[in-house]
Parts: sequence; C-alpha cells; structure tokens
Amino acid sequence: MYVCVCYGVTDKQVKQAVDNGAVDLKSLQKALNVGTQCGKCIKTTLEVMQQQLDVTPNYYEVA
Repeated sequence: MYVCVCYGVTDKQVKQAVDNGAVDLKSLQKALNVGTQCGKCIKTTLEVMQQQLDVTPNYYEVA
C-alpha cells in the first residue's frame, strides 16, 4: 500500500527502512523523504513504523 503519494513510498519501504535502523520520523524522512512534501502521510507512516517496531525484536533489551 502507498503511504506517501508525493514520493511514491510504500509500507514495505517504510518497514525495510525500520529494519535498517530508521526508528524515528526524522530518520525515515532522511531515508525516504516521506512526510516532507505535504505531510498528510505522517500519521500512517508512524503507524506502520510502530507496527514494524513491535514485530522486530530489540536484542539490546535482552542483553
């Protein structure tokens, strides 16, 4: 599904960026330009990011 129509960013791209270390909006904007044009996608982007963070285990918390 497209999250950001302005830049053609999909939810899969957001999830991949989170897996690669983008754990906040600023780093997602730097990696994908998501939310930097009109801003309507920020809410959905944050939801997708949080879903991916909930799925991905944080190994540093265990150690």
